[in-house]
Amino acid sequence: MTTSRYIVGVDLGTTNCVVAYVDTQAADLEQPEIKLLRIPQLVTPGNVEERDTLPSFLYLPTGNEFPAGSLTLPWADDLPFVVGSLARTRGAEVPGRLISSAKSWLCHVGVDRTAPILPWGGGDDLKKMSPLEVSSQYLVHIRNAWNHLIAQGEPELSLENQDILLTVPASFDAAARELTVQAAERAGLPTLRLLEEPQ
Repeated sequence: MTTSRYIVGVDLGTTNCVVAYVDTQAADLEQPEIKLLRIPQLVTPGNVEERDTLPSFLYLPTGNEFPAGSLTLPWADDLPFVVGSLARTRGAEVPGRLISSAKSWLCHVGVDRTAPILPWGGGDDLKKMSPLEVSSQYLVHIRNAWNHLIAQGEPELSLENQDILLTVPASFDAAARELTVQAAERAGLPTLRLLEEPQ
């Protein structure tokens, strides 16, 4: 039996991330309402919107690519990268600066998944990231979005204090599972359970 206020399911997907949750204090616990977290993210420079999914894309902009202040999120000023909808859109225009399929890279046994290799084939001017780091940044974004929308400054409601289930593909080997746990720990989510898809 959970002692946290919420039970949270996180699908750290190859193409999209989705977060669903149940309030354990809801009136009808026999058939609790499952809600989707509408995740705030940049959709255009300077424009943050809440969406049902967080596209699993990370974009590495040049230093002057976007106007100052246009990559600000409700919980952070300009970051050195963009995650989500804007990353996917801009990355389609400048593919050499886009990181996608980090989840696939996380289970790729032919590379060092902790080494800064992404974006694969990207130029030498880029500060590359590891599949582990990229996966962690998606979870950081999710944690910050939850804490902004749900916790609102109440520590007991923060995502790190909830009962979290994080999905992993059945094809993930032990190393990929361990790297997923490490990504969550780096994101400030030290306690969670892995749930094998498609359970």
